Amino acid sequence: MAPRELVCAGLSPADTPAAREAASSASARLPPDETNHRSSYSHDRSGTRKADTPPPSSPPPPAPKQDTLLTLWRRSWLPLTGAALLAGFLGFYIFGTAAASFKTCPCEGTCEHAAPTGRPPALTGENAEQFDKELNFGEWWMGITGLRKKLAERATGHVLELAMGTGRNLEYYNWEPLSAAAEVANTGRKKAVAPQGITSFTGLDISVDMLDVARRRLVKTVPPMSSAPVVKASTMADHTRGQLSYLDNHLRLINSDAHHPLPPPSAPTSNQKYDTVIQTFGLCSVSDPVAVLSNLASAVKPGTGRIILLEHGKGWYGIVNGLLDKNAGKHFEKYGCWWNRDIEALVDEAVEKTPGLEVVKLDRPSILQMGTLVWVELKVADKA
Repeated sequence: MAPRELVCAGLSPADTPAAREAASSASARLPPDETNHRSSYSHDRSGTRKADTPPPSSPPPPAPKQDTLLTLWRRSWLPLTGAALLAGFLGFYIFGTAAASFKTCPCEGTCEHAAPTGRPPALTGENAEQFDKELNFGEWWMGITGLRKKLAERATGHVLELAMGTGRNLEYYNWEPLSAAAEVANTGRKKAVAPQGITSFTGLDISVDMLDVARRRLVKTVPPMSSAPVVKASTMADHTRGQLSYLDNHLRLINSDAHHPLPPPSAPTSNQKYDTVIQTFGLCSVSDPVAVLSNLASAVKPGTGRIILLEHGKGWYGIVNGLLDKNAGKHFEKYGCWWNRDIEALVDEAVEKTPGLEVVKLDRPSILQMGTLVWVELKVADKA
């Protein structure tokens, strides 16, 4: 067809079959890059070439951040710290145990001051009150205050407390039955009495100066004692077997040795025995702990009565026991107690030697103290 005829027919020369065939042959002869270049164009109806719009591409992913010392520490500080503490503790324990095992206990055989006297001269007079104040924070931090409260809750009926010292248990006892009895005696009016609590109390200690601090605490603690007369410690004749008596003899403080025969309850009972016998940190400061435990057994009601002790001594770990042994002499000279005694072994020996004495409970309640605190409950079997 002539070009002029094609135009008249409304066709461009490129639309003819011959032209398309020629273009196809030429494309086949082009190199691949040229063919791709031409394929990126399209033609409109007028034959004008237009470039094709490339498809949108997604942005490349961000490059991963490199770990720094700070990010590594934040991610792993907790397990690393725990592992370091555990390794340090195990190393310290192994080394300390080995060192303590090769050292001779300074109190094996005959030692100076081997027989405790109860209270050293350094804790007499005004020093007794200062010593009592210094115990406040230490006992709270070590959990002893909480254990004193728990022990005092168990004190019911006619109560005997040995080695009462400055009376650190007094404020935790339930005095309601005793207060109600005092009100009835004074006014004649009866009052509802709590089912648990103390009906009579006898406190005993070998130190008259310690008892004087206990006396002042007693006046502040027991409600009927708020108007009680102040009695000087010097009224305890010769500092031996002296006695202070309050509330018609229902409340007594006695200066005596725990090895001696124990006084019966002040109030009349069926067998002149106590319902509860309490002692905190006393076996460390007596010359014969087994004899004292047997003495306590003679004072408690068979069957229903309980002896409740809170003591300190050897713990679970060799390193702790080694340190206690190493410093036992110095501790005794300052405080008058051997803190390295094996309380559990002493209790077992007393049970073996005392007819009817039985262990109700023996526990080491404070993990932080590594087993050096010992809670003991004993009873005497009822013969009937």
